[in-house]
Amino acid sequence: MCGICGIVSHRPIDIRARLNEMNSHLVHRGPDDEGYFIQDDVGLAMRRLSIIDLESGHQPMLSKDGKIAIVFNGEIYNYKEIRELYLQEYEFETKSDTEVLLHLYHKFGRNCLDLLNGMFAFAIYDSRDAELFIARDRLGIKPFYYCVFEGIFAFSSEIKALLTLPWVRAALDEEALYYFLTFNKVASPLTMFKGIMKLHPGYMMTVNNRGIKRHEPYWEVEYKDYALLSELEISRRLADELERAVKDWMVSDVPVGAFLSGGVDSSAVVAMMRRVSPAASIRTYSVGFKDAPAYNELHHAREISMLFKTDHYEKIVSQEEITEFLPKIVDIYDEPLSDATSIPLYFISEAARKDGTRVVMTGDGGDELFCGYRSWLRYLHLYPLYRFASKVPFRPSLFRYMKKLFRESSPIYEILNRAMCGHEFFWGGAGGFKEGAKRHFLSTEYAARLSSHNSHNLIRTFHDLYEAVPKAGRKESYVDWMCFLGVKDILPNHYLYRADRMGMAHSVEIRTPMLDHHFVNLALSIPGELKIRGGEPKYILKRALEPFLPKEILYRKKQGFCVPLREWGGEIMADYIDENVGSFCRSTGLFDKGRLLAEVNALRYGRRDGVFMLWNIYFLMSWFRRWIL
Repeated sequence: MCGICGIVSHRPIDIRARLNEMNSHLVHRGPDDEGYFIQDDVGLAMRRLSIIDLESGHQPMLSKDGKIAIVFNGEIYNYKEIRELYLQEYEFETKSDTEVLLHLYHKFGRNCLDLLNGMFAFAIYDSRDAELFIARDRLGIKPFYYCVFEGIFAFSSEIKALLTLPWVRAALDEEALYYFLTFNKVASPLTMFKGIMKLHPGYMMTVNNRGIKRHEPYWEVEYKDYALLSELEISRRLADELERAVKDWMVSDVPVGAFLSGGVDSSAVVAMMRRVSPAASIRTYSVGFKDAPAYNELHHAREISMLFKTDHYEKIVSQEEITEFLPKIVDIYDEPLSDATSIPLYFISEAARKDGTRVVMTGDGGDELFCGYRSWLRYLHLYPLYRFASKVPFRPSLFRYMKKLFRESSPIYEILNRAMCGHEFFWGGAGGFKEGAKRHFLSTEYAARLSSHNSHNLIRTFHDLYEAVPKAGRKESYVDWMCFLGVKDILPNHYLYRADRMGMAHSVEIRTPMLDHHFVNLALSIPGELKIRGGEPKYILKRALEPFLPKEILYRKKQGFCVPLREWGGEIMADYIDENVGSFCRSTGLFDKGRLLAEVNALRYGRRDGVFMLWNIYFLMSWFRRWIL
C-alpha cells in the first residue's frame, strides 16, 4: 500500500525535482519509505506504507537486468500462489507481492492481469519497448489519476500531487461540475479538473514518449446462469466464497482489524475473520456520537464483538470534533465527494491508527451486490408505473398536463418525466439536485454553455455497457441493472473513493473482501428474485449467513452510517453559505446568487432531509475556495 506517481516526457525537464514535489504530497499514503527511479525520459516515485515484507520490498523495484521498473499501490492477495505456480524459475530477493508482480509481468506481459486477485494501481516501465504499462484493479478500489499536458504524461494516486506540476493548472471541468450537482460524485474518466482524468476500473494503458498508445478494458463482469441451482445450494456457495475471500484478503505481515457497525455486511466479515483465524487476536472498531443516541449502533457492534471475541474499541465523536473537522474535509478530497458519512469514517480511521492498526476490513459492497438499500426497493415497486408511462402515446401533451398537475420535486413527476424523455428509470440513488432544480440556480451563461447536457447522459453510458455484457442465457430482472450500476459507478466513484481517502488520511489501508472479483461475479449472477423476497433486501445473503450470525442482526432494520449533521452542523453550514455566497457566485460566474440563496433557505427551513442538500452546497463552496478560486 502506498502512493505512486510518475512522468513520461518527450522534452527536457527536471524529472527528479518534479517527482520529489509530487511525492511530498503523498506522504500520508506512505509514511514508512520513499523511492525514485529515473531513466532517460521516464521517472517513477513512491511513498510506502509497509504491510507485506516489512524489511524489504522497497520501491521502485527493478528487475535483475535493470530493464523493468515498477511502482505499485495495493495488495496482490494470491501472490504466494502465483509465485509457486508460475514463477518457479525466478530467483526472488524479497518476500513481497511487488516482486511477484514484477516477475509476472516479465514472463507474461500484459496478460499478467488475468492472474491477479487483489486491489491495485501500478505502473511498470519496460525499457525494452520504451513503454509504461499501467493498470487499475477490476473494481476501482485503488485510485489512478493522469494527465497529458504539452506532451508530458504524468500520473499519481491523488490529484493534489499532479497540481504541483508547473504546467498543470487547477481549471474547472464544467461538464464534471454539471454531473456532480446531481450525483454528488464524479464518474470516471472525468474529474472536476479540466485535463486531469482518472483511469476506469478494470482498464489498462500503455504510454510512450509520444503519449497514450493503448487504453482499453482488460476485465468485465462475467455472468453465469444459476437458474438450476436451489436456494440452499446458492446460499452455501455464497458462504463458502465469502469465507474464501476473507481468508485471501487477510494476507498481511501486520495485524488485520475490522470496522464494525453491527450491520449485516461488517458483521459477516468479522464472522468469517474469526472462522479463518480461530485463535488470532482481532481488533474491531466502531464509531458513535456523544449525547446522540439516535445515531448510534454501538450496542449492535458490541454484541457482535462479544460473539466473536474481538478486542473492541469505540470512538465517541463530539460536536466540537465535527465542528473542527468540517473545514478540513476539502483538504482530503481534492476530487470532490459530497458525502457527510465521510465524517465518521475519518474518525474511526484515526482511532484505528492511534491504536496501532494499519489494515482494516470492511463490508463495503454488500448493499450494491445484493440490492440492500431500502431506497432501491421503491424503484422496484414503481418500475411497473415507469414502464407503463414509457408506452403511453402523445407524450408532449401529457408532459404539459403533468407539469400543471405535479411539482417538479414530486416522485410521480420524476417517474413520468424520465419515461417520456426516454431516460433510464434508476440513476443509482442520485442524491443531489434534480435536473429542473439544478438549472434553476445556475447562472444564465453557464446554463447556456451546458444547454445540450443532461445528467442522464452519464447513466446512458453505464446502461449501454450493461446491455453489451453477455448474460449467459440467464433470465434478467431489473435488480440486475441496479446491482450492475452499483458495481460500475456507485462503488468506485463514491464508497471506495471515500474509503481510500479517509483511510489514507491516517495511513490506514482499508480492504473490501466482498469486492473480490470472484465473489462479485457470483453475487451479480444470482437471480434478482433471490436478492429481494417478501420485501426483505439482501435475502439470499442473509440466508447464507444464518449459520453464522444472530437473526436479530440479520433481519433488523438497516440504519446506515449516519451522522447528526442537522443538529451539530446545520447552522454552521448555513452561516458559512450566507457569508460567502456573494463572493462565491461572483468569482465562479456559475450560479445565480438570488436563486441559490432561495434554494438554501428552502432547504434550511424546509423538509428534514434538506440538511444533506445544504451539505452539498456547503461542501461545493468550500471545495471551490480550496482548489479552484
